[in-house]
Amino acid sequence: MLDFLKKLTVSTGGASRKTVVFSVCAVSFLTGSFLFTSTHSSEKQEETAFVLQRNALGEPSLTQAYDAPLLSLSETENKQDEETDEKTLVELPEESPAIIPDNLVTAQIGVDETLSQVLRQKGIKANEIHKITEALSEVLNLKQIQVGDTVEIGTVNAEDGTTPVLFVTVENRHGFKYTATRNETDSFESSLVEPKVDIRTEFAESEISGNFVNSAKQSGIPTNVIQQIIWAFDGPIDFKRDLRQGDTFSAVFQKEYNMQGNPTGNGSLIYASFKLKVGTHERYLYKDSKGAQDYYDETGKIARRLLVMHPLARPRITSSYGKRRHPVLRYTIMHWGTDFGAPTGTPIRAPGDAVITFMGTRGGYGKYIQLKHNSEYSTAYAHMSRYNNSLRVGQKIKAGRIIGYVGNTGRSTGPHLHWEMIKNGRKINPTLHKITSQKRLKGKELKLFKEHLASLKNNLLDSSTLVRAQPLKEDRKLAYQPEKKIRKVARKKAHRRVRKTASRQIKTRRTR
Repeated sequence: MLDFLKKLTVSTGGASRKTVVFSVCAVSFLTGSFLFTSTHSSEKQEETAFVLQRNALGEPSLTQAYDAPLLSLSETENKQDEETDEKTLVELPEESPAIIPDNLVTAQIGVDETLSQVLRQKGIKANEIHKITEALSEVLNLKQIQVGDTVEIGTVNAEDGTTPVLFVTVENRHGFKYTATRNETDSFESSLVEPKVDIRTEFAESEISGNFVNSAKQSGIPTNVIQQIIWAFDGPIDFKRDLRQGDTFSAVFQKEYNMQGNPTGNGSLIYASFKLKVGTHERYLYKDSKGAQDYYDETGKIARRLLVMHPLARPRITSSYGKRRHPVLRYTIMHWGTDFGAPTGTPIRAPGDAVITFMGTRGGYGKYIQLKHNSEYSTAYAHMSRYNNSLRVGQKIKAGRIIGYVGNTGRSTGPHLHWEMIKNGRKINPTLHKITSQKRLKGKELKLFKEHLASLKNNLLDSSTLVRAQPLKEDRKLAYQPEKKIRKVARKKAHRRVRKTASRQIKTRRTR
């Protein structure tokens, strides 16, 4: 035995200590002098013996033992058991048992119906409805539930003969499932399961016929991508006045499909262009080094309209910008803004994203608010009846946020809104300026944008390699619109047509 070990040591050229120990164990195992007392199965013993035999005979092994610490056989097996257990835990996660109700009722949200009304129709008590809707409101805006959304109500049969609600699931047309599930404390917990979607890159191009939105839908562009196009070009292009018959547009976008192969109506715009008679406009999606993404032209510039809406929903000018005879002071004075007549209490909206710089009473202006939209432009609103009490000076607000309400405070002869626009500290006519907010990439950021643009043109914007988008099928358009509502709309249109025809006939008779 000692002679064999000496020959083995000489032949290996002074092998490491670990190899020699393994060799001794192997020889002992072969001669029957080594007692293997492990609790593992016979298959594990045979595998260990095979490895030890291979090491004893000097065969190559995948185990690296260069400078590793010396471990006994029992320690090695324990370590392998721990690694095996960890691997098993990773590969085979414990799954929660599926919730199987005794009864399952399905309903759809109808015209002018709410979720609470549907649940009440299915016999659920008011206190249960309150718990369910309160839980769902954590993951779902209940005001956004639309006609045709599916509601599933799962109940169980209790021993006392009642059927308490186990869960309520609301599934919208995009496949999102919002669920309120009863827990051990007899309350409800909310959860959201997003649908599996297939994202495909497609392109669309078409000539404008009628308005842009209808032309884009007919070319297969999803609804939210149309909104992104309007946002990207808002400012340089007035979608109500600048587009003409014969102008063309094209777009490359990612479009979502559900597992049934139907488009979900969602997507993200990558590139869009408009070829108008007065020139061509292009926009490219780019995410800068800070993680903010927006749509830029080829020069790395954003040109977007700063004020996207009017402060009043129905503006009616009662006094224009310029010199006038003041209705209270009774002498000619410069009128630095534009007055819009409206009843007291009419909401006043922020026309664009802004920061509130002043909010309080200011002399003849009465209750007054000033908004700063960027480093160049600000707007002011006077004679308000009251403010939005949730706002504070220094607060950032989005376009469309209610900032106050029309009134008759200050030096005023009647309820109206006095609106001023200020550019670099100088008051200008708000009705004559089409303001665009510009941002230009510079330095390293511009270089990164140019590299992104070159990669985009080489790899993605080749229409010959892209799939042309297909318009939404008619059955998909009407899938979530009840038949009664369709007939009701058609009946209204016919009624209006008859009334118009009758009025024209009456007028014709009178002129004769």
